[in-house]
Amino acid sequence: MANNNSYEKFYVANKRLLNETETNLECSVSLESDEQVKKILAVDISGNIQNTESLQGEANASGNLFVSVLYATESGLVGNASYSSPFVAKITDGTLKPNSKVFAKVASCDAVVGSITSNVAKIDCVAKIGAFCYQNDEVTYLSQVDDDVCFLQESEEYFSYKNTIKSCFTESLESVIKESVQKVLSSCTTASLKSFECGSGFVSLNYEIVNKITYLDMQENSQIKSVYSKQDFVQQIECQDVNPESKVEVNLFVEKQNENTNISEGENEVKIVNEIPLCAFVSVFDKNVVNTITDLYSTKNSTNTSTISYTKTQVCEPIVFEKKIEGSLSLSDDEPRIDKLLAVTYSKVTVTNNYLTGGEFSASGVITSNLIYFNEDDIMPCSVDVEVPFVVTTQTELDGEYIVDLSVTAKDVDVMVKKGREVFVDATLCVFANVCNTKQEAVISELVYKEEIMPKDCAIEIYFGKAGQSVWEIAKSLNIKPEKIYSQNPNISERLENDEKLAIYYQKTKN
Repeated sequence: MANNNSYEKFYVANKRLLNETETNLECSVSLESDEQVKKILAVDISGNIQNTESLQGEANASGNLFVSVLYATESGLVGNASYSSPFVAKITDGTLKPNSKVFAKVASCDAVVGSITSNVAKIDCVAKIGAFCYQNDEVTYLSQVDDDVCFLQESEEYFSYKNTIKSCFTESLESVIKESVQKVLSSCTTASLKSFECGSGFVSLNYEIVNKITYLDMQENSQIKSVYSKQDFVQQIECQDVNPESKVEVNLFVEKQNENTNISEGENEVKIVNEIPLCAFVSVFDKNVVNTITDLYSTKNSTNTSTISYTKTQVCEPIVFEKKIEGSLSLSDDEPRIDKLLAVTYSKVTVTNNYLTGGEFSASGVITSNLIYFNEDDIMPCSVDVEVPFVVTTQTELDGEYIVDLSVTAKDVDVMVKKGREVFVDATLCVFANVCNTKQEAVISELVYKEEIMPKDCAIEIYFGKAGQSVWEIAKSLNIKPEKIYSQNPNISERLENDEKLAIYYQKTKN
């Protein structure tokens, strides 16, 4: 028989989590001091991914690591140094192709001080790189059939990946200190995305920047102190492909290595303005609808069909919330007692696990805070990193299989010390997660006609329908069109409410 079937294609977004990888760097940080450096007080390390290149079976992610070091000399003087180094991390995944779009980010950083020789600190840095792959999978489906083929059709909503726009900009955050400042030692900055809104040709971001500055005052016996500032900002990112109905994912980062600090002194105060470079990545998805055939049969021939399965990624609303956490720990016996807490230089959040099940989203990990303090038995300031585990949860309307792209930052960190060894920490964690729902779908991709169905040799057929059967199921079993059943049994429902006897009439063919 003639085959007038036709096929079309659609391109469906498929976001996948790639293998996590690590990059290791040995940094030689020059500690510029006229005295011998005796102690490293704090090492703050952060990283950014600048570019990714996808190849066959792998991808390269290039970026920078920024290391900020606070140290103390043998006479108790405190100084600072910084180091920046480019790196390239290799991400391996057998499904990657040269046209795959890979998005990577530094998930966490750790640093270990190896040695200090001639005021050069050897610091071993480890950065963990998390990555996702955005790609459009081609799906071929049966779109049109011959007149003798009966079929069921459904509208299928899907997303196609459009593009990722990178936008870099700078925000100014002012901190005021009500005393004279000898030296700014460090600046720890985080940015937390709170919400975003799509418009015609732009995406508007609402985010909060938190900054903690550690400094030396101008007293005769100068002391280490810190000041804390935070501020909300709004920024519009130009995206030609975006409209108010668009679905997007947003990632926001501070590019630490390019941060500048400007200091101006007044009569009774010092103003410190941090020029904070930010980089936003906006991934855009188009929503589309395709009509696909879900079931079919021919009234003239028996048929075989082939199906193709594919993964469908649908972009959901992000998960955004803040939660207060509290924790305590005791210093070990080999750590000097805390007689006076001077400053909390930084607080870093490392997420170790997250899950989304039954509508509950949970993230767990560790918040690490660096404490600089005074001990009466030591001429030099002391320091310790304290780690407090956390678990934060929130209820959502989501359920099923999801890919979560998570960012967690800390603000309003408060540290209290009792009896010199008991440390109490409370903080607010800011959680922002891009969320995608992933589903396995299938579509009829080929129809093959087989042997011809012989005409009925009777004028009438009685069919004993069962309650719950649909007219479609009955017609398919009899290889007739549903319209025939409806026209010859005018009181029938689309699905039988009770067992029912149906009469089917055939036109006898002449021999």
